[in-house]
Amino acid sequence: MHVHGGPFGAVIMNMFGVPRGLPGRLGGRLMALEHARIYPVVVDQLAVESSDRVLEVGCGSGAAAAIAVERATNGIVDAVDPSPVMVAQTRRRLRAAIKAGRAEVVQAPAEQLPFADESFTGALAIFTLHHWPDRKQGLEEIRRVLRPGGRLVICERVSGHGRDSNGTDASEQAFAGYVAELSALGFADVECAEREVARRSVTIIGARRAP
Repeated sequence: MHVHGGPFGAVIMNMFGVPRGLPGRLGGRLMALEHARIYPVVVDQLAVESSDRVLEVGCGSGAAAAIAVERATNGIVDAVDPSPVMVAQTRRRLRAAIKAGRAEVVQAPAEQLPFADESFTGALAIFTLHHWPDRKQGLEEIRRVLRPGGRLVICERVSGHGRDSNGTDASEQAFAGYVAELSALGFADVECAEREVARRSVTIIGARRAP
């Protein structure tokens, strides 16, 4: 995980890393606005069907989870985030779906997903992978809760020179490492593609849990 230094770095982490307090609430709203055109592209990549059970790891404000709820009309969408501020925002956004039993939002890190083995048909992680304290453990947890053949889609921003000053962009070398790590952990059909969405370069990694 990238560590931000100094007072400014602490503010950035409170807004976008593991959001806390007023900066975290503001950060959640800013992320929802900034990424509004990216979320549907990533959910489309997951190819959510009406009866799917979908997990979003690091749900932030819940904007992407809300799109998944719209697609999984007869399914369930679960969302987790280590930040209580983001959990509260997502619960407000998904209020109707939660009341109808079609969504659940839980405070939890990627490394400790509170779900039974083989619970989900699909999983998402959007702009959160670089924040996980233990990426390997987080990916192992996602593999555990996915059903055999279950789909995983990861999206991260692209930088041509490693991470940017905010630690939010990943280099081509980093993405190659992600692909190798997924394959080593038992994911199949791992594919990585860079896309331009709303004048922003993102890389989307798709994979399936091998049987």
